[in-house]
Amino acid sequence: MQQGENSNGRYILSLLSIFFFMILSGIAYVIILLIIEPAALDTPDLTLGNPILDLALSHIEYLFWLMGLWFSMKVIHKRPFRTLITPYRKINWKRIVFGFLIFFGLMAISSIIDFLVFTDDYTLHDFNISTYIWLVLIALLLVPIQTTCEELVFRGFILQWLGKRFKNPILLSIIVGGIFGSLHFANPEMSDGALFVGFDYVFTGFMLTYIAVKSNSAELSIGAHAANNVFLALFFTSGNDVFGEIPSLFVVLDESPFYSALMSSIIIITFYVITVKTRFGKRMNNEDKQIQ
Repeated sequence: MQQGENSNGRYILSLLSIFFFMILSGIAYVIILLIIEPAALDTPDLTLGNPILDLALSHIEYLFWLMGLWFSMKVIHKRPFRTLITPYRKINWKRIVFGFLIFFGLMAISSIIDFLVFTDDYTLHDFNISTYIWLVLIALLLVPIQTTCEELVFRGFILQWLGKRFKNPILLSIIVGGIFGSLHFANPEMSDGALFVGFDYVFTGFMLTYIAVKSNSAELSIGAHAANNVFLALFFTSGNDVFGEIPSLFVVLDESPFYSALMSSIIIITFYVITVKTRFGKRMNNEDKQIQ
């Protein structure tokens, strides 16, 4: 990153400021619980017991992450906030949407195949139209905020910082992907099979980072990450995932960690090929150079 002030000291100061805003988000969350339902503070996981409301509150706090990232870029690094996403003059929103649609489509195809082969592993959730509409609104409006914040931190801030030291794309992607994956090891899905679930997190982090490096922006990764989480929130719940017992369309009764990691790897590799290696993907990526 050539714009702004980007010494290691400023990156360390920015990291501390981001942590500070994360702490503020936790404080704000507790204050909201005190206002809505003080008894929730006595629960082990500090939740209200309402999956929809809990999902909304857990994602609103990411607005503080955005404030921390914005403060770090504007005040500490003295460069535009968009430089976390792209080095060019404008964010290519078409590429974000392109990444979202391609990844969403790949997940849909994979899920249909899985449903046809392992029909007994799925059952319809108890459906309530009003509750599901709320889920759709939260999934479309708030979930992308959470995923974008993670991308700005990992495929933006951390990638650019470590990129000052490590120039090899593979090594850089391994390091950032490892950090990304390891910070997800506390997710409840790990109890289903730590080896394969952990590999899934790390490999996904590696591929999203590699895609960001090869495309010279975080736009495709932002779209893919949002598509993944929105798709899962809308269609599948197991009761043992990070979203909790939300009213998704289907309940997953049984899932092989190995098969899940395998399909996830196939999806992310296919996504890379389509968005980075194909002629159409290259043409989409070259649009940025015209507005540099």
